[in-house]
Amino acid sequence: MTAMGTELAPARQSCPACGAGHPRAASASRRTGSVVATCRRCGAHWLTNPSPGQEIAESYDFDRDTYAAFVAAKRQGTLEGAYEATLQRLDQVILSGGRDLFDVGAGAGEFMALARERGFEPHGNELAPGAIEMAREQTGVELHHGDLSTLEGENLYDAVTMWCVLAHVPDPDDLLAQIHRVLKPGGVLFLQTPRWSAMDTTALTLARLTRGRSVRVLDRRVNDSHMVLYSRRGLTAQAERAGFEVVSAEPVARYSLKTDSYLRSLGVPRRAATTAARGLDLAVDRNLFFRNILDLYARKPLA
Repeated sequence: MTAMGTELAPARQSCPACGAGHPRAASASRRTGSVVATCRRCGAHWLTNPSPGQEIAESYDFDRDTYAAFVAAKRQGTLEGAYEATLQRLDQVILSGGRDLFDVGAGAGEFMALARERGFEPHGNELAPGAIEMAREQTGVELHHGDLSTLEGENLYDAVTMWCVLAHVPDPDDLLAQIHRVLKPGGVLFLQTPRWSAMDTTALTLARLTRGRSVRVLDRRVNDSHMVLYSRRGLTAQAERAGFEVVSAEPVARYSLKTDSYLRSLGVPRRAATTAARGLDLAVDRNLFFRNILDLYARKPLA
């Protein structure tokens, strides 16, 4: 178990965002054994001991019913507004001259359906068979089953989009390299990814003060599904290292999961979660809650 405030073993010294060494490690979670590190340079936080990559990949092997339940727990109005704003922004910043869009981890295809309505030619991939089935039913688009490294060719798309994917992969640098490969010169990457916020700082402080005993919120925020929670500085550095020109990287408050569902995932009883969700939803709807997301637009250079 890692002592509170000690530095990590040599194999864990590199920040996945900016590449800096000598991070600070928190105490290991007494619930899960996970260890969260803090980059002293860029402020990114990451899980130092994720499960093996094959286990993580297998965890996304959802059937249709399981994936449909996940979709039902989303705040659809929030997502639809973000989708519309993203497509409008892409129209403004793409310089490659076309409308071919590839959505990485396209889920049930909701974003792709709207992109098609707005004049884009949508393509995408997924690992979950249940999501591929739902996308086929709802959009008529046949998603590529597999990660981006299995897609052949280069300079194929004018836009690549990712909605909370980067934090889920064991090797985010490789994923960004694959995106750079398939984007046309002047094409644009948009990604949304979880951001380290004041809420997470409070959770980490509590974990440190209790030496890994009070960790339910931290375990929920940093785990095999969210292996990195980025800062703006760290995400910008990682995109630039992959060869992109960063157009913008902005923190936003965007909560895509229904509040009562999220609270129940923390172990809050159903009745208490429903009651607490009413007040939290008011803050979320009025944009008064923590900025939990980073939106990045980054362009592949024209030359």
